[in-house]
Amino acid sequence: MTESIYSEFIQAKDGSSIPLLKSGRTLESKYNPQRDADIIINSLEENYSFFIVVGIGSGILIKRLLETFSCKIIGVELSNIDINFLKSNQATKEILENPDLILANKDNLKQIIIDNYIPAKYGNIKILEQKNWLSENIAYKDELYTNIQKAINIIAADFSVQSHFGKIWTCNILNNIKTLTNHSQKIPNSFDISKKALVIGAGPSLDEKINYIKENRNDLFIISTDTAFNSLLKYKIDSDLVVSLDAQNISYNHFINSKSVTNTSFAFDLCGNSSAAKHLIEKGFNSFFFISGHPLSSLFNYFVNNKLITLESGAGTVTLAALDFAIKANFKKIEIIAADFSYSNGKAYTKGSYLDNIYNKDSDKLKSSEKLFDSLLFRTELKEIKNKKYTTQILEAYKFSLIDFLNKKNISYKYENDIYYLKKEKIEKETIKINPINQNIQYIDFLTFLKSLKIEEIETALLPYISWLRNKQKNKNLNYQEFLQLAHSFIVSYN
Repeated sequence: MTESIYSEFIQAKDGSSIPLLKSGRTLESKYNPQRDADIIINSLEENYSFFIVVGIGSGILIKRLLETFSCKIIGVELSNIDINFLKSNQATKEILENPDLILANKDNLKQIIIDNYIPAKYGNIKILEQKNWLSENIAYKDELYTNIQKAINIIAADFSVQSHFGKIWTCNILNNIKTLTNHSQKIPNSFDISKKALVIGAGPSLDEKINYIKENRNDLFIISTDTAFNSLLKYKIDSDLVVSLDAQNISYNHFINSKSVTNTSFAFDLCGNSSAAKHLIEKGFNSFFFISGHPLSSLFNYFVNNKLITLESGAGTVTLAALDFAIKANFKKIEIIAADFSYSNGKAYTKGSYLDNIYNKDSDKLKSSEKLFDSLLFRTELKEIKNKKYTTQILEAYKFSLIDFLNKKNISYKYENDIYYLKKEKIEKETIKINPINQNIQYIDFLTFLKSLKIEEIETALLPYISWLRNKQKNKNLNYQEFLQLAHSFIVSYN
């Protein structure tokens, strides 16, 4: 687009300056645009904190929203050419320079929504349309609203996870910090990067790869995901490193048989299951913690001078975290197996996972283990890929997360016979280093540090827990400041 949709500014009957579209129409009333803006605001049934205004025009509606609500606004025009035209009018320019207004065009709208709309902080989002603007740009309406919906779907999926796990993540982080500061850890000193790193997921295809692993075991450095760890043990295959991301209590079952291994190291996300981590550390296993994006974990890492390594987990998949370790440890050759991101032959996971034990134990004549597995598979809508192999929206998100990660790292790959063969274009000079935490640091020291900060300084660290709080019906009438205080009080007084 090389020309603006606007032609000039004209004066409304009430003295307001409003832009004229090239069609001769205006977005706002030619008589009293101020009154029309007030009518829109008075029709709102909630005290919204986040708006998308489709069609900025004179900015009068945006100005009145900012005056009425404590809010953030995304103002949308077709292009930056239109935005620059609107800024040519001094009154509109002053409105558009408000720091609580984010300007967007049709091309960057999706990303701007993703980058700025935080449900935990702002609550529900409200979209307001300038009707004449939409009529003028009807050819772009579907594209605009498709991008808005895609952005909101991505944010909603993330918020759904945070609202479910927000509290358990927070509790795990604080409990794992206690473990870190109360127990001396055995830290693995080095990793044999001359071997091929084999990252092993727990997908059904692992059943067919056991012989491949056994035949090549001496040449492999096995980095197993937590769910695959127990399955490998049943085939008498020890892992060199096990990576665990899962926050849920059930993940403790992954490590019940750990006493039978001798040379395995364990890496836990700081927001991962604290009982499992404590169990292994107390038993004297080589263990260490990493962080993967939770802001409270990042705040603790800042407190200990960034001693914990950071592993990327994308949409929340442990396979990606395990792969990131292999890359950062500077393994030259890397393969990934059993990262299926799909169900096949009626199975969600490989044989021998903790689900086998649980479902076989709970099965009876009326409720077989197969029926229990089916309930897991069909909890969300399945989409057939081929040959009785199915996927879901969540599993596809995990797969896309892996592919995006590889592209970002400039790592090429070939996927053949259910194996990802990776080729690193760049070899790093240094390998990953696992640093011990200073044992003079105590858990209470971190709480004291949190209490010393202004609540605004740790606001980001509180957001996942606030997501969980927002999901509770009893909290539906709380405002954001009340959510902040609740989250802050919970964390700084946690024992």
